[in-house]
Amino acid sequence: MDTGALDLSVTQHRIADGTRRVLQLDNVRDPKNPSVTAYFDMVEEPDIAPPPLLDGFVVGILMYAMRIGQDIRVHGAVSSQALRNIDEFQDAWQLWMPTVYTKIGIEPDGTVEDVAVQRAPDAIAAYSGGIDSTFTLLRHANAGLGAASYPLKRTVLMVHGFDVPLAQPEQLDALKRRTAPFLDELGLERRVIRTNLKDLRLTKWDDTFMLQLVCCLHNYSHEFGYALVGSAKPYDALRFPLGSTPATDRLLSGAAMQIVHDGAAFSRTHKTELIARSPTATRCINVCWEGDSRLSNCGICEKCVRTQLNFLAVGLAHPSCFAENLDPVQSIPTILLRNASMCCEFESIVKYARTHSVVDPWVDALQRRTDRFRWEELEETYGRFEKAWAMARRGEWKQLAGKIARKVTRSGGRFATS
Repeated sequence: MDTGALDLSVTQHRIADGTRRVLQLDNVRDPKNPSVTAYFDMVEEPDIAPPPLLDGFVVGILMYAMRIGQDIRVHGAVSSQALRNIDEFQDAWQLWMPTVYTKIGIEPDGTVEDVAVQRAPDAIAAYSGGIDSTFTLLRHANAGLGAASYPLKRTVLMVHGFDVPLAQPEQLDALKRRTAPFLDELGLERRVIRTNLKDLRLTKWDDTFMLQLVCCLHNYSHEFGYALVGSAKPYDALRFPLGSTPATDRLLSGAAMQIVHDGAAFSRTHKTELIARSPTATRCINVCWEGDSRLSNCGICEKCVRTQLNFLAVGLAHPSCFAENLDPVQSIPTILLRNASMCCEFESIVKYARTHSVVDPWVDALQRRTDRFRWEELEETYGRFEKAWAMARRGEWKQLAGKIARKVTRSGGRFATS
């Protein structure tokens, strides 16, 4: 019986450098994509059994189905835990962005009870070479947190197709070379999964980057029971909606793999403090996505400047991951703050510096830069209210209502939930 659901199926076959799993969506009610084919290449792993649970694949395209408002018929088994988690995950996003995402149903061929699933004891961690993932590796590899550590004993996962574009395999090779000394020091092997999921552009990346990463990690649930993902924002600076939060990342778990949102008790500068204690970790940091090569950080883009200020705040003026030394007083006034979230990152650096009694001209310069952004933001907000008040005084209520409705629609309905 046709219930109007889109059909999700997964197949796999051998390829020259490993195993390819193919996620196929059919009967899709999307004029741009009546069918969708996403692949996941598990590089240098030719002998992988087919996945007994499709939890991760459902997660990977969940918000696409929510965006188009279509149930998912899964041709395979899904764990009961995944179904419960997905239900609550959808509740969160429907509250955050009700005009963009609609709650949908999941119809699997079979449901596997949690007690029937043997979860593997080891952990795998997503690793990109950046601050967040490096911090997670230092915390958990070789039981760095003692009994509180997750069992990250042997493996990290890099994704080819996210930060490193599919069309640039040489950049992946450069990233491997850059980060190899750090992984070697920790005794961790690197695995690579190659996917076109991001390139399909089915959803807004800022909303779904964690779901897409978790989809990749679930491919290894036969071998690892825990998957560690570095936090994006600390608990005292959370904002919603966001594609990764400690409230929702855990809801991407299934019976075979628990997703662990790691490090939310620490700001980016606090994470850098731990990294700065390890010369190898510091040397291998890779944060730049605007430069020409993954073998180096450009040193001048916003993220490179921000990272150098993170190190400067913790007392490391010349971190070895940058070829040139930063002149902070000269660089700070030219920082392009694109949005409030970016400004918050720099404000957290000032907060750390003030709290740790860092007295230096660059701290005052950064304070002035963030204050200027906030003042400009306030002026822009005041200007909008002034225009709205002028329209109201002229009796242009219909036009004003239209402008407000368009604003609410663009914001995903967030104003309606405040």
